[in-house]
Amino acid sequence: MLNSSDRNVEQAIDSRILVVDDEMMIRRLLERSLSSEGYGVSTVGSVAEALGEVERRPYDLIILDRLLPDGDGMEACRRIRARYRMPIIMLTTKGQLSDRVEGLEVGADDYLVKPFEIDELMARVKAQLRRARDLSADDDTQRIRVGPVTIDPTLRDAVVEGKPVGLTAKEFELLHLLAQRRGRAVARETIVEELWPDELPESDKIVAVYMRRLRQKIEQDPDDPKHLQTVRGYGYKFE
Repeated sequence: MLNSSDRNVEQAIDSRILVVDDEMMIRRLLERSLSSEGYGVSTVGSVAEALGEVERRPYDLIILDRLLPDGDGMEACRRIRARYRMPIIMLTTKGQLSDRVEGLEVGADDYLVKPFEIDELMARVKAQLRRARDLSADDDTQRIRVGPVTIDPTLRDAVVEGKPVGLTAKEFELLHLLAQRRGRAVARETIVEELWPDELPESDKIVAVYMRRLRQKIEQDPDDPKHLQTVRGYGYKFE
């Protein structure tokens, strides 16, 4: 029988990570650190190379720098997210909340400011991969159907009137959390504790960003939502 350490190594070997950063020293540092944990690692230094890599082979997670020589990492994130659902961790030299919100709005699952501690990045990588695996392995959870919306844990997506909407990993986690408790209000604090256990967001604005994105994807009229409702002064609920 495998112990927890053996399982972690086995899972790491099955995980492939793409590092996108224009600084050679950072690419080498991350490749060395991730490889030592058993991950398969590829590194590139530009938007064009990153887009080419995700077309050529599947990746379980992407570490993506904000500033790249041939374009903005935000735009690269947006283009990758339009077609793929693997977790994306963005790296940036900008630490303002507005920059983090912008990163989340284009589809990033986590955001880390340079310079960073390698141990913190490794913890975030493991957390993102663990959540992605847990969602994929959740065979006991049934599809949740409410009106024209179906939340499908196998697809890790929502289907509206027969069409997948293309949720990111974190968007799916939030929608699934609310749908499992449909009809009941869920406090903002509970959402933060469930979805960001390793680092609490600096502001309720982070949760609001995800709610806005979800409404744009599943509501017929995002400005007058029928399903994802705000409970003023408390949180949100799925009706």
